[in-house]
Amino acid sequence: MKKILAILMVLCMMTTVFAGGAAESGSSDSILIGILQDTTGATATLGLSVQKGVEDAIADINAAGGINGAEVKYIEYDTAGDVNTAIAAYIRAVTVDQVDFLFGPPIANIVSGLKATTASYDIPMITFAVDPTCYTDNNGNLYDYLFCAQPSTVVQGQIMAEFAMKNGFKNFGVFYTQDNSYSVSLLDPFVETVRANGGTLEDKNIIGYNSTETDINTLIQPIINAGVDAIYCPNYTAPLVLIKKACDSLGFKGAIITGLDGAPAFNTQVGADCSNVYYINNIDVYEEATAKAIEERCQNVGAPNKYFLGYDSMMMAAKVMGEVGTDGATVAQALETAEYTGLTGTIQMDPETHMPVLGTPMFMYKYDGTTPVMLEQYPAAN
Repeated sequence: MKKILAILMVLCMMTTVFAGGAAESGSSDSILIGILQDTTGATATLGLSVQKGVEDAIADINAAGGINGAEVKYIEYDTAGDVNTAIAAYIRAVTVDQVDFLFGPPIANIVSGLKATTASYDIPMITFAVDPTCYTDNNGNLYDYLFCAQPSTVVQGQIMAEFAMKNGFKNFGVFYTQDNSYSVSLLDPFVETVRANGGTLEDKNIIGYNSTETDINTLIQPIINAGVDAIYCPNYTAPLVLIKKACDSLGFKGAIITGLDGAPAFNTQVGADCSNVYYINNIDVYEEATAKAIEERCQNVGAPNKYFLGYDSMMMAAKVMGEVGTDGATVAQALETAEYTGLTGTIQMDPETHMPVLGTPMFMYKYDGTTPVMLEQYPAAN
């Protein structure tokens, strides 16, 4: 109930916040948002879900009077799961279309390939790639205009390991995609946390493979033969579906522990019993306000968690622009310490990482057949 009241208060205040901010954007006829997402290809479900969340937020903002009276418009760009396509789309957005703000994809490889280009332009961009290295150069220096709106892979990997140990799993294997920076960045936090808490995870049972390799049965067989309690699989949805089917066909009876991409629509893509699958998520799908929003807004959304991240992030960006205007450098500086409470909880940005600090919760789930069951909430912290 508290969450519903908080969200209603935010919606009621939108007209005041967006219409009463800095004068800089009050003279603009419109504010242009660029939405760079994979809307075709293997990760299209994620990109389309983020895109829909941003679009719906823009519709709500405009219905409340815009940002300082300026109508918010948007242009969509398909990055097609390809770094070069993403770079070309980004450059077009900031030079030809002259967008004021950008929303990038939740794909770490794409953001990592794009990050250096952002240093040449003063356009803030929020993405949803959770690998911390997506936001720093080789010397560990932050890119000024790049931000993430959800807790890092370091946080998520630690949570998944702590949860697994707490719930009786002791002997682990790991099966990860070694040419995917998201998957790689989730590896060490999990392994280190398991080992630090007395779990067993032998090096021989950590198997990395390339995304072009398709004989999952042969690749994962040694881990299954080792008799582990659980296999940690930090993979995207499409390979995760193949892993689940391979484990079933090989008779694996243990648990599969995975990241955000084990959330729906993973279960429908598997099309079979997923009761041994545990996953982390950004949202409590049974919390009253969230469940209502899913019912009303996410009927045709493949990944509701990405929808909510897109929605809340656009709302946070609008709040910032309502306060400081649309000058890119000023907006970026304000985003470093921005705070917004929405359906994903409180997003409180950390200037040291450009990612959320305290307050943004994460949730552990498992499936009962194909039905998600929320098991525990964790307060995320970098």
